[in-house]
Amino acid sequence: MTFTQDQFVASSIVKFGKLNEYIQEKLVSDFSAIKGNMLMAEGLRKYIQENLETLRAKQKIEILDIGPAIGALSTLFALQTLNEFGLMEKAQIHLFDVSAKVIEQTLNCKFFFPDSIINPKLKNPIHQKLRQAKGEVGSAEKLPWKDEKFDIVLAGFLFSHIHDSVKPLVSKEMERVSKKGGFIGIAENTNTKTAAAISSKISQTRLEKLFKNKKIAFKSRNQKDMAYTICIEK
Repeated sequence: MTFTQDQFVASSIVKFGKLNEYIQEKLVSDFSAIKGNMLMAEGLRKYIQENLETLRAKQKIEILDIGPAIGALSTLFALQTLNEFGLMEKAQIHLFDVSAKVIEQTLNCKFFFPDSIINPKLKNPIHQKLRQAKGEVGSAEKLPWKDEKFDIVLAGFLFSHIHDSVKPLVSKEMERVSKKGGFIGIAENTNTKTAAAISSKISQTRLEKLFKNKKIAFKSRNQKDMAYTICIEK
């Protein structure tokens, strides 16, 4: 299927993801979506390696994906990474988005599965995890969970879609709902000319300052990449 530019922009998180083919078009049009999530998965892999025994001892690994867009690409990468360590079965997924459409289509697996970057053998178990997931609709500056609820908190390309005045509130909420010793992973664009609707690009330096009192366990350093990540251990 071929989309016009207006149709693609309408499929972004800002416009609530109206097209079933969102992920497919995103991967074709915006490689930074892949690169950013790959970098975030690299940070998660390092975190798991360093905390493997603790994670293995848990009955559940609670994961929150904020602003996932249709298909929850950050969650797909996280599940694939957990699977490398035999931990995917423990994952309990929570999706939080401003759009009920995003939540509904993702929980019902009504999206293109990106089997060029996610192991196609994991499609069925990942779909099962998504169908068992819990979804909430709301605004990220006030998350509806108690303190220290989640082991892993993900935000793939969230901060560039929210207003500057809200960014500090969202970062504090992410910290609040993360467990002590938990993982916070964030990926963002460095390229302002992507097809997706970007409302407020944020630099890596500025994003790090929002988490200045936390340990940055991993971050990307290649200035040529179209995306970057910072991974925080609370």
